[in-house]
Amino acid sequence: MPISVGRLVEPFSSDMLFKSEAQSYRMAVQCPCGREIKEAGEFKLLFLKKELNEIDILCPNDTCYLRELGFIKFDVENGKAKFREAAFYPPFVTWNKSQLGEEEADKVLKKMLKELVTRYVDWNVLLAEAK
Repeated sequence: MPISVGRLVEPFSSDMLFKSEAQSYRMAVQCPCGREIKEAGEFKLLFLKKELNEIDILCPNDTCYLRELGFIKFDVENGKAKFREAAFYPPFVTWNKSQLGEEEADKVLKKMLKELVTRYVDWNVLLAEAK
């Protein structure tokens, strides 16, 4: 029998939470293939569609049956790369909404897209490759 110490501790699934460097908790997302993704840096980015100025966001699992989870689009204006849009594809979004709930999934996925665009895409290298 547990000993009461005067405060209630809510149960949670520790495998879906992790502690970031900022000492705050946030949810991990999951690809339908089963691969858990705890931070945006785990996604693979592939700049294959150079003529379309589009970067593919890939699942970190090399054997994933979906493989491509989203995209980042940009324009080249006055010799500089200008972000246009980024999105995850519906199967990945729907899966995470069913796992985390609509509100939480939207919040986490938007945050991951923002991190991909601001922290993980090297716009200078990308611009050189686009030429």
